[in-house]
Amino acid sequence: MSTAAEKAMAAGVNVDLVMLDGFVQPAILVDKLKTVKYVPIREDDILLCTYPKSGTHWTWEILNMIVAGKAEYAKHWQNSAWLEYRTEEELAELASPRILHTHLRPSQLPDAVWDKRCKVVYVRRNAKDCLVSSYNQLSQQVWKDNPFGKRSYTGTWDDFIDLYLDGSFPGGSYFEHTVEWNNISKAHKDFEICRLQYEDLKKDCVQEIRRMADYLGRRLPDQTYQAISDACSFKNLKHANEKIKDQTYHFNWQDGSSGYFRKGITGDWKNWFTVAQSERFDKVYEERLKETFPY
Repeated sequence: MSTAAEKAMAAGVNVDLVMLDGFVQPAILVDKLKTVKYVPIREDDILLCTYPKSGTHWTWEILNMIVAGKAEYAKHWQNSAWLEYRTEEELAELASPRILHTHLRPSQLPDAVWDKRCKVVYVRRNAKDCLVSSYNQLSQQVWKDNPFGKRSYTGTWDDFIDLYLDGSFPGGSYFEHTVEWNNISKAHKDFEICRLQYEDLKKDCVQEIRRMADYLGRRLPDQTYQAISDACSFKNLKHANEKIKDQTYHFNWQDGSSGYFRKGITGDWKNWFTVAQSERFDKVYEERLKETFPY
C-alpha cells in the first residue's frame, strides 16, 4: 500500500517526499526536522507561526517594523529567519530580538519556546485561499535548484484538492496544523499567543498591527501603525522584496519570478472551485475542524 508521500509524488508533486512521524515532509528537510526541537531559543525570541500561504511574508515584515518602531523594511527576506530551513549558526547570527518564522505545528517546535514563554504570533487563513495560492505557486514555478527541472506540481487541479484534503501534501495537513494551534492552551496551559486572521488583516490592517504591538508590549503612535500598514501593502511589499531587499536568502525560480507574491487578496477560491469541489471540501473541513466553513 502506498504511503501518503508516495501518493503525492504519483499525483504530480515533483519533490522528493518522505513520511516523518506520520506526516508528509520534503526529504531535504528530514535531518533538520529531527533536530529542530533542540535549536537554542532566546527568551526574547518572537515566533511567527503559519500554515503555508497564510500571509507569512506580510506579517513577518509587520512584526519587524513594530520591533524597530518605524516603517522601515528589514534588510533580508523573511527566509533569513526561517526556523526549519536555516542552520543553527545562521540563526545564532541574527540580532535580538529575533523574529523567527515557521510552518511547523506546536508539537514540532523547540521545547524552549514554551519553557521560556516566548511571544508567539499565529496567523490563520481561509483554507480554500491557502489551497489556491499553493496550487498556483507549485504549478507555475520551477525552483532554480530543482534537480528534476520541472514545476513542483504537474498534476491536475482536482487531484491537488484531494492531496490537500487528505494531508498528502508537503509539510503536512492544513487540518492537523490548525487543530494543534486551536488546542494550544490545552497542551501549554496559560500560554498566551496572539491569534490573527488573514482576512482581518486585509479588512483593517492598522487595527491588527495595533493588536500585535500591544501583545508584544511595544505600543507605538497611531501614525506609525498607519505608516507600517502602508509600507506593507501588497504592492509596496512586493516591490521592496524584489527591488530593495538584500536577495541573499531569496529562493529564486528559473523564470525569474519572485514566486511568493501573486494577488494577496481574499476570496479568490471562488474563481477556482466548482460547486462539487467546494461541497467536497466543506464536508471534510467540517468533519476535521468541527466548524462550518465560514467563507
